[in-house]
Parts: sequence; C-alpha cells; structure tokens
Amino acid sequence: MMLSFRHKILFLSLVLAPALSIPARAHYSKKAKATEKGAGNDPVLLPRKKADTGKAAEDYRRVPQYFGQVNLSEEQRESIYSIREKYAKRQAQLEEELATIRDSVLRESEAVLNKEQRDRLIQLRGQAKAKASAKAKAKTKS
Repeated sequence: MMLSFRHKILFLSLVLAPALSIPARAHYSKKAKATEKGAGNDPVLLPRKKADTGKAAEDYRRVPQYFGQVNLSEEQRESIYSIREKYAKRQAQLEEELATIRDSVLRESEAVLNKEQRDRLIQLRGQAKAKASAKAKAKTKS
C-alpha cells in the first residue's frame, strides 16, 4: 500500500517523532559557507545532516520513552526490540525523505527573499552560530 505524502508526514509526526531521541542539528557544507559569504545570488541553504541508516540498526535495541519504567518482562522487551527492528530501515528512509523535504522548503523559502533580506538572514544565522559556539565553549570550561 502506497501512502500519500500527507499520510507519511502524519505518521512521522504522530508515531515516530515521540519515539525518536535523535536531536535535529543543522550543519554547514562548504558550498553553503561559500554562498553565505556572498558568492552569487543563490539562496542560502543550511543543509541538514542526512539520516544515518547504519545507526537505525542499533536504535531498535532500545525501548520507547517511559517503557523502561513499567517493569517489562524480558519477553516483552524482546518483542518490542523485534517490532522496532522490523520498522527501523523504513523509519530511517522516511526520516531522510523528511529531511530532504525540509531542505526543499527552506531552499524555496529563501529564494523568495531579496538580497537585503538574504544578507540579514545570513547575519542572523552567523550570530546564532557564534552564540551557540560561545555557549559550548563555556560549557566545556566548567
């Protein structure tokens, strides 16, 4: 059965999102950094890290949030591992597809901006990155 885009998004948001413990982090590619420095009029895309399909194979050996606090038997725990393993590969594919869609939305949204707006966006992103970097440095010092 082929799911529509709407159903895929709904499935991801309602079923998979609460069970995931993967932080969403954006990273800069060399191309995006070059674009940010003003090279060309292309939209400034901050590509997301693609889903690591190899990690999905390891994640199935975890129980969903709060399940570990309800005194699962070993049999129940193994059943849950089996269920999670069954869906791990498909889940990783959908996560990657969703990341691609988010990148496309961002790219198309940035294409709407004029040069001044794009420059301001670059400035704001740079400030946020500097703030996060300073916070990380402060955290490592303590």
